[in-house]
Amino acid sequence: MEMKGKLFALLLLFSLVAISTGHEENKKTKLFVIGDSFVDTGNMGFKSSDGLMLTDYIASFLHIRAPVIYAQRDKASRSELQDGMNFARGGSGVLEVSFNNYSMTRQVYDFKDQIAREVYTKADLENSIALVSYTGNDYIYKSRSQKGTMKDVLDQTKAIADLLTKNLREIRALGVKKIAIFGTPPRGCFPGMYSETLRRCDKTWNNASRTHNKLLKESLQTLNKERNGSKFVYLDLYSAIESALFDENKETVGSENRFKACCLDGQMCGPIAQKMCDQPALSIFWDAGHLSQNGAHIVCSYLEPSLNKLL
Repeated sequence: MEMKGKLFALLLLFSLVAISTGHEENKKTKLFVIGDSFVDTGNMGFKSSDGLMLTDYIASFLHIRAPVIYAQRDKASRSELQDGMNFARGGSGVLEVSFNNYSMTRQVYDFKDQIAREVYTKADLENSIALVSYTGNDYIYKSRSQKGTMKDVLDQTKAIADLLTKNLREIRALGVKKIAIFGTPPRGCFPGMYSETLRRCDKTWNNASRTHNKLLKESLQTLNKERNGSKFVYLDLYSAIESALFDENKETVGSENRFKACCLDGQMCGPIAQKMCDQPALSIFWDAGHLSQNGAHIVCSYLEPSLNKLL
């Protein structure tokens, strides 16, 4: 009888430890990422930057590892899955037809599928944060691939803002309590659009970004007033990048490199380029459309006041 009593006590102890461990895993903050190349850490086969990206720095700010990419989900360990999952794909927009035809709506569907497969539970989602990156691929696609005028680009703004808001509602409906979303960046200040001769950004593209961001912020105000138990946080990527480019007090940035892409091979260079600038650690931009590791680090520092709202 005494032996049976000891055995029962041991089994009870192991059960309590298992329950406690599972509870702690559920309480751990998880990061789920939806979006485009600004946060895609490998779903398209490579990172879009020369090193660490905004996703990496934001995960570090939250004291977790960067979430496993969706493309590697079947190879990930249980421990790796506990940090969340990154569904983002470079080139994505909210419209079905864009650079990769893999819209954010499809990414949200992938997220739902992981929940349906019980990879993540309701408790996981209640302790999670969703990071949504929409930096304007639909606008660029309309201008470049569809040869649209700036009027054509701007005519899409309301429809894009509405679809983006729909995606945010769907993420909230999954049970995610904190949702952060990037505003679109000052595209007119990116390499190729910035005029080195005139030393000024393309005002038309920057106005387009500001128009989009105005509608987005209005939508977030509405979403936050709905009081469904979730909080939406606006991450002002426009101001953060603008500050990184024009803040003369940033000693870590070489002023001669602020508006130039470090990668000199073309518009989009991927993670490895045959030609690079002499001091990549002083660059803001890796190529024509993406931040360098240094740029991501500096931009993230400007986002910290807003990121604090997620803690």
